Amino acid sequence: MNLLHRLAAEQLPVAVTAGAEVDAVRVLSMAGHIRATIPKPLRTLDGYTQPPAMVNEITSLGRTMLKRFPCR
Repeated sequence: MNLLHRLAAEQLPVAVTAGAEVDAVRVLSMAGHIRATIPKPLRTLDGYTQPPAMVNEITSLGRTMLKRFPCR
């Protein structure tokens, strides 16, 4: 929910680059709270790297969640 509140305070679209935050974007997207483009991880010599996710919209469900769970 913290990420959803932070996204609501930004002008969309927003690129999310941190690995843990990209995972949170994935969860918010699957829950229907946001619309986002999340590229698949890319294989590198050291393992994998995650390209940035692009958050395009907060859905009406996401806005309802923002109202029901205000930022503390």
